[in-house]
Amino acid sequence: MTARAALLLALCFLLAALGGCAQSPLRPGATPQAPAEAPRPAQFRLQVQAPSPLDALLRQHLDLARLQYAAAADALTRGEIDRLIGAGAAQVSSLLETEGYFNPQVRVQRIDDGGALPLLRVEVEPGPRATIERLTLEVQGGLYDEVAGGEIQAEQLAAALQSEWGLQPGQPFQQSAWDSSKNRVLATLRSNGYLGAQWSGTAAQVNADKNTVRLFLVADSGPLFRIGEIRPAGLQRFDEAAVLPAARELVGKPATEQLIRDVQDRILNLGLFDSVIIEVDANAADPAQAPALLALRELTQNQATFGIGYADDTGFQATLEYANRRLFGTRWSALNKLQVGQNLNSWTGDLISHMQDDGWRTLFAGQLERLNSDDEIRQSWYVRGGRTRDTLRIWRLVYGEFTSARLDTSAGLNDSEAVSGNYHWVWRDVDDLRTPTRGNVWSLQGAVGYTRGTTTSYSGTPPVEDSGPFARAYGRVQAYMPLGNSFYGSARLELGQVFVRESLSVPDTLLFRAGGDDSVRGYAYRSLGPELGGVTVSGTSLLTASLQIARPIFADQPAFLWAAFIDAGNASDGWNNMRPVLGYGLGLHWRSPVGPLRVDLAYGQEVQKFRLHFSVGVVF
Repeated sequence: MTARAALLLALCFLLAALGGCAQSPLRPGATPQAPAEAPRPAQFRLQVQAPSPLDALLRQHLDLARLQYAAAADALTRGEIDRLIGAGAAQVSSLLETEGYFNPQVRVQRIDDGGALPLLRVEVEPGPRATIERLTLEVQGGLYDEVAGGEIQAEQLAAALQSEWGLQPGQPFQQSAWDSSKNRVLATLRSNGYLGAQWSGTAAQVNADKNTVRLFLVADSGPLFRIGEIRPAGLQRFDEAAVLPAARELVGKPATEQLIRDVQDRILNLGLFDSVIIEVDANAADPAQAPALLALRELTQNQATFGIGYADDTGFQATLEYANRRLFGTRWSALNKLQVGQNLNSWTGDLISHMQDDGWRTLFAGQLERLNSDDEIRQSWYVRGGRTRDTLRIWRLVYGEFTSARLDTSAGLNDSEAVSGNYHWVWRDVDDLRTPTRGNVWSLQGAVGYTRGTTTSYSGTPPVEDSGPFARAYGRVQAYMPLGNSFYGSARLELGQVFVRESLSVPDTLLFRAGGDDSVRGYAYRSLGPELGGVTVSGTSLLTASLQIARPIFADQPAFLWAAFIDAGNASDGWNNMRPVLGYGLGLHWRSPVGPLRVDLAYGQEVQKFRLHFSVGVVF
């Protein structure tokens, strides 16, 4: 088994639970495949003497190679073989021209060597390969008018068509690259809203004496299509008002592939639909107001899901989720999730309205949780109420919350509760919400409130009670950038601070710890923070950062990548006490349909141990 096959097999085993590998063809009930047909005897011997990879090209496409093993019923006569020999040189020349060789020396002959079968020999001296001397790529139509009008996006698109063309001056000519480049230009124009793009003219002018090729192309972009009326289809149990406020953000905007994909993802995030397809009418009489079909497939009104799994952060776990998407026939959804696990037991409930005309949704939520770790037990709960809105680029959440937490450690017991007002804001500017490779995401959170707490020490000292105001701030920025043709870079910076008197207790759920998959790899979940009496506790300050580079493992499998990373960070009681620790390592990543799947082996420099991390999805 080759190293490549072994690695793909290992990835298949790893991703099988997520549907990454196909089922075995030997499953019960399957029809066994018919045995392969026995090879036919050769009618003649064939030798192809040509430089690699041209020899493989000729063996694949020459009529001589194709008819060498013709069926007995199609046996060739000597005269037919002679005709193949006579036509062989011209066919070889035609095939070589597709690779840019316009002056080959070709000889096809029969060799009498006394063998039982005649020997046909193809000898090729390809000569110099033609290169691109000049490239002229012009656009006309709507894109030309917009470039002439100084529109920045149109200028960027026109420049991208030039730079992304696959046959630049100085490069060798290939027919496959010529065809794929033409297809790519039309695909790029259509994905940017020019749905009627086509070629007005293309020509490849060959100078065989100089072994050069001049390329002349004119692309007619046609008009820029903008989305007009949205026509929903497939609604049965949900009304149009539940989806149209999200879809209306398309109206008046260019029908670009990214915009449509973002809106589709946003509608899916409403939790009401199983699939969303938006099709713009490319034959609309008025491209400036092209109608769009919004094809929806609804989720069932009631849905229960049971799962068993393992998380690096919290160990083995079983989950039961139940959703009612029209509670008592109203425009509200109720979501419940029960999790029973090795280290985490919790119940979470959400009551959230369908989207309103202004795009906002009202929500009420609650949670009960018990989290066990090596040296502590945390029991917490909260109730909250507020509103949320998700637009093409910005997600907002504003809510009021009452939360309570009890933290039991070997050093003592802390009971605290708080009431607060909170605002969360996320700004996304990435090429793909599921598997971003370019752009950045900003996440900001702020809270102000009042807290009250009691700290009891097991040393026998009297309990300490205190109350007062507090504020909490948190920020996270994630950046993605392609590096060259095949490398991808990403970086993350995360900061947090709770502003409170030193003697005042804040619920542990509002404080910070570091360590884990999306924090500092190489360290256990919530294992990094200040120490109190030899026990790790939560801190008022947080700092983490990460740098990562990734590259596809195989050129023909770009969804599978290896990655190298370095993480740093910690949580502390104040910035003067911040002592970042390092973690670094290698990983195997898969850009799955549900988001990035990552398996990372990291070394925690502070603990001098390796740790395996497993995670799915993008944290915004």
